[in-house]
Amino acid sequence: MLHWEKERGKIPDRIAELENEINVLQDLLYEESHFDTSCELNSNISSLASTINDLWLWYRADENVEVRAHH
Repeated sequence: MLHWEKERGKIPDRIAELENEINVLQDLLYEESHFDTSCELNSNISSLASTINDLWLWYRADENVEVRAHH
């Protein structure tokens, strides 16, 4: 359980990193005029946003998780 708590504690920092990546991609998207490149940037933004959502789910879901020993 201690290992998970350490990993769980890193989640907000990782989310902040991903949000920064999204901001960079959004800036590029704002300036992009080529449709195919815009689609690729938008897809990357969507993928990062999905990862952020998953991380928040993991972060919040663990609040009620109970660890059991497996024999």
